[in-house]
Amino acid sequence: MNRAPDRSAAVLLRGFQKVCALLERENDLLKTGKLQDVVNMLPAKQKEMEALEGVLAGPDAAPASPDRTSALLTPETEAAARHFGALVRTNRRLLRNAIDAQNYVLRLIVVEAAQMASAGYGSSGQYATNTIPQGALTLRSDV
Repeated sequence: MNRAPDRSAAVLLRGFQKVCALLERENDLLKTGKLQDVVNMLPAKQKEMEALEGVLAGPDAAPASPDRTSALLTPETEAAARHFGALVRTNRRLLRNAIDAQNYVLRLIVVEAAQMASAGYGSSGQYATNTIPQGALTLRSDV
């Protein structure tokens, strides 16, 4: 009877280890700016996260009983869960930074292009600004 909880705890620990290894790799890629590699590893990350969720949900996906929960809470699984939580927080911060950086670059491109299109030298040779909005780089609200 003690064997099933031990096995479940071992499966949970392996699930945490697999997801943590993927998160560590993803965090390293985010730190180095290799966003395409991050995108490419998304299916593997989703697969491992679903597997971990399946282990946490239990065999019948019903709410875990207190006995089952206490059997899964070994010192190893608790340490793995804490490590997982730290990696998730780091991952969230790195993803937010990558998104903010992309938004900043896009904003620079759009603003710079709009400014370049609206200012320059007119036909008389004098510096002039174009007050007519340019349609080439307008953002549509329905997109």
